[in-house]
Amino acid sequence: MSLPPIYRILLISFAVLLGLGAASGTLQPPAVAQPLNRELYVQPGPDGQIDVVMPYRFALTFTTRGISAWRDLRRDPAGNHNLVASDSVLVQVQTSANQPIITTPMLMHSSPVRVQITYTTGPTTVTYEVWAGGQIAITVNGPATISGPHLAPDTSTGAFLQPVAITPSSQHWLLFLDAWAGEALPKTTTAPSLAGIASTSGVGLAASGAVEITPSNGIVRYPRLRVRNWTGGEPSVQRAGVTLAPGIDYVTEYDEATGDLIVQYLHLLPPGSTSTRTFTIRPAQSEPVLALTILDANGTPRPIDPVTGMLIIDADLPAASSPAPGPLTTKDVFQIPYIQTDPVLRLQATVTDPPSGFDGVRFTVSGPGFTQTIDDTTAGDGWQATITLPRRAEYTVTATILVNGTTGSLSRTIAPVGYGRVFISIGDSITAGKWGFYRVPPGSTLTGASDGYPFTSPPVSGSGYPRSSDGRNYPQADNTQADSTGYTNIYYAGYQIELNNLLTTCLNSPVFIVNDGFSGIRTARDLYGNTTGSDRIGTAGYLNVLGKAAVYRQHITDLGAEQILLQVGTNDATATSTTNIYNNLMPASVYKEDLRAVINALRQDRPDLALWVARLPWRNDGTASQATTRRTTTQAFNSSIVALVDELDDTAPIRLGPDFYSYFDAHQDQIITTNPSNGSADNIHPTTAGFSAMATLWANVLCTDLPPEPDPSPTPTNTPSLTPTSTATASPTATPTATATPTATPTATATATATTTPTATTTATTTATTTPTATTTATPTVTLTPGGAASTQATIYIPLVNR
Repeated sequence: MSLPPIYRILLISFAVLLGLGAASGTLQPPAVAQPLNRELYVQPGPDGQIDVVMPYRFALTFTTRGISAWRDLRRDPAGNHNLVASDSVLVQVQTSANQPIITTPMLMHSSPVRVQITYTTGPTTVTYEVWAGGQIAITVNGPATISGPHLAPDTSTGAFLQPVAITPSSQHWLLFLDAWAGEALPKTTTAPSLAGIASTSGVGLAASGAVEITPSNGIVRYPRLRVRNWTGGEPSVQRAGVTLAPGIDYVTEYDEATGDLIVQYLHLLPPGSTSTRTFTIRPAQSEPVLALTILDANGTPRPIDPVTGMLIIDADLPAASSPAPGPLTTKDVFQIPYIQTDPVLRLQATVTDPPSGFDGVRFTVSGPGFTQTIDDTTAGDGWQATITLPRRAEYTVTATILVNGTTGSLSRTIAPVGYGRVFISIGDSITAGKWGFYRVPPGSTLTGASDGYPFTSPPVSGSGYPRSSDGRNYPQADNTQADSTGYTNIYYAGYQIELNNLLTTCLNSPVFIVNDGFSGIRTARDLYGNTTGSDRIGTAGYLNVLGKAAVYRQHITDLGAEQILLQVGTNDATATSTTNIYNNLMPASVYKEDLRAVINALRQDRPDLALWVARLPWRNDGTASQATTRRTTTQAFNSSIVALVDELDDTAPIRLGPDFYSYFDAHQDQIITTNPSNGSADNIHPTTAGFSAMATLWANVLCTDLPPEPDPSPTPTNTPSLTPTSTATASPTATPTATATPTATPTATATATATTTPTATTTATTTATTTPTATTTATPTVTLTPGGAASTQATIYIPLVNR
């Protein structure tokens, strides 16, 4: 009898802690006080099934039919939810007679990097090669058909099956877990089994030599590296000159049969400059490495870039073409200065190859009017500290090794660490910021500038590119198009950048606004009144918010977002005919119920999620007659918005957003008349001034509805160190090995001294001087007039959830 998933996973985790299941071919050195190394583990189960687990990431169950269970351990650590459709397998392989291949899976290879499992029936052999990064290479030799992925309904974690090379005798596929799209795949023609693996050669590698590998920009999801003819023994791996931590940042395998060294990088890799994407691999050197990360409430590491210390955002959405989820979209992976919405800061450090006398890690957190230092000297459970932040603000986090009871020279800093608010802005091309600012790839046939491509980290302050003062908001890619060949996706900047600055000031708090604008998207259906077939409602389509609601919810969960800014319906109001067999004029009553379905879907798991619905803007697109019809429909839709919000307001925190119709009706000069990419008529998207006005109008609403953060206490606070072993002086400003470089970083100088005996309680004295760059002055509500001066009014703040 099979154990419940949660118990099976716990048993596998226990085996991991004991070091069971590691393959003999690994080059992985043990980490010091690391509670659970991030490497693949295999556990045989009943009836011949095989469990493959990547801690913090995924758990797969192979049965006689294939992958019958996939559990997302990042968002569901207990593994309670199977993401595979009921009575199905994640990928279905059938013989030429359309019969499913059913046979006992055979474990052929196991290492921390990859696991190979094979099925053989008659002339057909199917091999699954599971990589620690979440890619599954599937090879089919012999006659067969393959389909998938087959996911449970309304699953918020995506999987994408990408063809690599198909011939009459063999097929090669890549299945990406936790992704709505695939990637560019080099070597697909000459070596399909190496698709997506960046390679180089180590021939003639000297003991002190090194090789470099730079994955192409089309590879962003946990790159896999290969060095042929490796002769250097255990490797040391760097990225962008920063030494990475084995078992934390990467895992390795040496293939004795081929002489290949294989490296699996365990972080997302945003596209960008070659220097930031280049890995240097050399024979191991005795060098201590300290890795610092921040955990979420589940104890799972948040996606922090080990080189920059920034939070990596994967804003992937199923793209806007059939079949869903659509073509490749990798340019939506970018990084921002770290931010979280939870006041509890959960820190974890790992030290590999520590120096003599190493006895723990000191954690120091500094912010406006606040400094706290915690020493962890208890080995066996990882080096950890939990700190509750007193207020929303920017902080600096530093981990420093302790050597013989005093601070050593090895440290790592993440700065700034924002505790603030995260908003998700959902809508169409107007939300995306279309034509207000845009950059295209070099060589594009469009007329936009290409000098700012791509945007994957905050532009340098003063460079002329749009960015918020804190560097968290800058141009984002519109997810609607493919990026594998002939990439025409465009980087837009809508109202979010200026709104970030306005909210940071009035809320006295760090802010990040995810731009989930998606050109052409409708509310709950791709078509209305399609008499030739389905209206493609919800998940049956690929160009409506309802169909992508599960993915929006994933963004909300991953970022801890507590507020939604919703503006959708303009594309629903575009149809003008009542006789079009494909897309008819939509009645306001239908739009109202579609909008209700979207709101319910977005709040499905979070009934307390705050949501603002903006009224749709004035427009003048099409012929004079069409423009009149579209404005009439838009006004009817706006009346439905007001009525629906009024209906829902009694039971949920749902509010009216700005009235964009009235504003743009009065400021028609802030709607562009000509599409800047091709010279055609537009008359629907705002100008740069129009997007600035939208930011102001959103701020007027949000700064009234949300309370500002109180100013910090003038007296710095400190909590004594945990498990101290000696008198120590911390130097939080020690040079870090990886530091983010945004502009709104509080600077702090702090000295902490703690003296104890083994049986005595701890006493601590702290002196701190802080100079935050964020606003620390009491801020009244600011009512801003778009295009004009600001006026101040007194306001009584009422918590949104209690209104």
